[in-house]
Amino acid sequence: MNVYIHLALAYLKKQRGRTIALVLGVALAVMLVFGTNVIFESQSRNQLANIYKMYGTYQGIFTNLNKDLTEKIKNDKDVSKSAVAANLGNLVTDNGISMILNSTDKDYIEMNGYTLTKGHLPNKQGEIVLESQALKKMGLKEKLGVTINFKIKKEYKDENGLNQIYIENKSFTLVGILDKPKQYYEGYYSLRGFTYFKEGENNVLPDNLITYEEIVKLKSKANLSGQLNQIRERYNIGRWDYDLNIQLVTALDDYSSQNTNDSVRHFNILIIITAILLIYNMFNISLIDMIKQIGMMRAIGSSKKQVRLIIGFQSLFILIIGLSLGLLMGIAFSYIGMKLFNFAFLDVSQSTVYISAKNIWNALIVGTATVILSSIIPIWMSGMISPIEAMRKSDRSGGKQRNRGYHKFIKKISGITGEMAYKNVWRNKWRTIIIVVSVAMAGYLFIDDIAFLNNRDAVYNTTPYVLNMQDYDFKLLFGPNIDLYFTGYTNDDVKAISQIEGVKKVGTKVSMEGFLESDVNDLENDFKKYNGISDTNKNVETMIEVKGYDDDQLQGFKKYIDKGDMSSLNNSSDKYPNAIVFNYYYDIFKHKLEGIRKDLKVGDTMTIRIPVIRNGKIAYEEENIRVGALLKQEWTAKGDSTRGARMEIILPQKYLMTISGKSTYDQISVQSEAGKDTYVYDSINKILKDKPFTDVESKLSYIEKSQKGFTGVLKSDMVIVALILLIAGMNVYNTLKTNLLIRTNEFATLRAIGMTVKQLKSMIIKESIIYGVLSSIIAAVIGSYNVYSFYSLVNRQYKAGFNISERLQFKFPVIPILLYSAIVIVICILSSYVSAKKVEKLNIVEGLNIIE
Repeated sequence: MNVYIHLALAYLKKQRGRTIALVLGVALAVMLVFGTNVIFESQSRNQLANIYKMYGTYQGIFTNLNKDLTEKIKNDKDVSKSAVAANLGNLVTDNGISMILNSTDKDYIEMNGYTLTKGHLPNKQGEIVLESQALKKMGLKEKLGVTINFKIKKEYKDENGLNQIYIENKSFTLVGILDKPKQYYEGYYSLRGFTYFKEGENNVLPDNLITYEEIVKLKSKANLSGQLNQIRERYNIGRWDYDLNIQLVTALDDYSSQNTNDSVRHFNILIIITAILLIYNMFNISLIDMIKQIGMMRAIGSSKKQVRLIIGFQSLFILIIGLSLGLLMGIAFSYIGMKLFNFAFLDVSQSTVYISAKNIWNALIVGTATVILSSIIPIWMSGMISPIEAMRKSDRSGGKQRNRGYHKFIKKISGITGEMAYKNVWRNKWRTIIIVVSVAMAGYLFIDDIAFLNNRDAVYNTTPYVLNMQDYDFKLLFGPNIDLYFTGYTNDDVKAISQIEGVKKVGTKVSMEGFLESDVNDLENDFKKYNGISDTNKNVETMIEVKGYDDDQLQGFKKYIDKGDMSSLNNSSDKYPNAIVFNYYYDIFKHKLEGIRKDLKVGDTMTIRIPVIRNGKIAYEEENIRVGALLKQEWTAKGDSTRGARMEIILPQKYLMTISGKSTYDQISVQSEAGKDTYVYDSINKILKDKPFTDVESKLSYIEKSQKGFTGVLKSDMVIVALILLIAGMNVYNTLKTNLLIRTNEFATLRAIGMTVKQLKSMIIKESIIYGVLSSIIAAVIGSYNVYSFYSLVNRQYKAGFNISERLQFKFPVIPILLYSAIVIVICILSSYVSAKKVEKLNIVEGLNIIE
């Protein structure tokens, strides 16, 4: 046994270059698999830890519940923990700041991620705790014991099932301050306050207006959204009375899917296959180089098993060294990669690296499997070599090639050296296929990314966020902590923005949530099921969005009219105003648009209820409208829509403001002159700096955000592509180098009959170019198909979901293919140039004496 270990080590030392290539092949595969898995797990863990602090530990919330339903959900078979709080409406300040008001429940507060930083929780009527961010936005100091005045606003259903609004003034004493991490308040968030509540006492709301909400944690973390939806359906809870803690659910899904993440798995497969091809080819070349030695050993009595032990021990040594080096390189790659790559939706680039035993074990399995799969065939083949066959030749490349018609064409365009190079490439078909495939592995990933990069403007400009902007560059909105019945953009704001240098035009919009009155039989069955509407109720109210636009914006909506006429808005009869109606909602479970009212057509009349403001009070009042036009389904993705959240009704802006008593706008749209975007954006923010919770959406910022996300993906992909090409380049170099060694006699013969060194080097370089060209062709075919498949998938999804045809047009990725081909051919030429330099030192006489 020691003899064969010694022989294996001796051969590895003798062929240092090939040994280094084998070790690097294993080490790079282990490094990339181990490193990417460590990066993904570390980022997932750190992201999850941050999410728990920011958004709490609950996974879903159910609202508008009665006491019986809260008990049923608490005892549900899938629920491990829940917390209940009374929904006491909203606290609204004089300048329109709004926050949710709940009853005090310690578990509810803790599961929402709040920390009590000052004072105590309310323990009697009239006491309240607020977030420090709320006090900051209200312009108040964090001082306990002060009295704060609010309006209590609560939307509810009366005994007839009609939606009503309760509003009363109420004073509270601040007894505690809550807080969350700073990062939480950098995005969209909802403010909350908590007050004392006890059934039967004189609470802030009458008992008949009180509903409950319940937050839950599930026993299983698998398919959280599906489980929560099943609970919703089990108790017939409406779609709008249920929501996910979407940030936490997404983070949990990311963490649980770290071993099945598509991008990481995709990288790992590419890396492993490329490494297997390299190691297999190197062992196969080693076997060719050892044929004579194997023949001599067999001739003096060595068994097949003993011969195979030599290759087996070589594999074992390569594996041990490759695994050790790969793990060390993987640790270094993990620390660097944490700053380069970001697989999480939060910024966790500064987080700590976590190395788990699972990832170490997975890396060991990958490295071991790579070596076993790549060496098992050469090990088996080494025992099949007979002594006589081994003594006769060293290159088992097959028989003589026939002259084909295309050989003359190759000779014509590339000379005799080109024809010889082409024939040499195919002398060993299997080896050529391995090289070509290994080089092509990174190609389709490269072509995919560069094709997307070249077509990024078309992709970014057709996203729903950008399409919803229409031909405007900015949208001025309000965040979630504003009650738009008590604030908005004024005519003075519109005038000031219009006068900014670089502003071309300004559009205004008024919108409000209202209700559609319907006979239950007039609603689509799927819509009723989706919203938890029972057929036992004869008349029902469903939520709608009622909107009014200025005339210029309305004219831009003509292209979305399916039936009817836009001009009908201005031709309303004295009895009923005409309206434009979008009669669809987006089913998030079916991923498609569905109808709301059955057989709705132009000319039909509908009764809606909208909030009307009179003397500081708000109440829903009935309005009858006539359907003047119906919008196409594509309005959801391309228009200024609610993205399928509910039915939309568009009325003339002046008419809507008159009947609702609303004097401010909810949205201002701004179009700027070319090159003035930044100046206009900064000027708008200066004008709005004193308005709380204003939000300026920018078309440019959407595109830049998309570009930033893609740049991160591109960066990680190009690192993988570079490392795969490095492995493939080593494969090409070692193959060409070995070809020189085993064809020394052939080269000497060619030199003896008159071929110059320059011609020999030209032939070798042309061989390498053929490898590059063949690899580029395979990469081009697969890469082009992937690009086409992606565009087709997007178009099918938009067609199925929004009835939009040809969102993206496929263009053959010529530039990415040419770019990759150039890179690959340069790598192959460099590999061949280094190998071909040895031809200059070839001694013809010594070469002729070598017997192949």
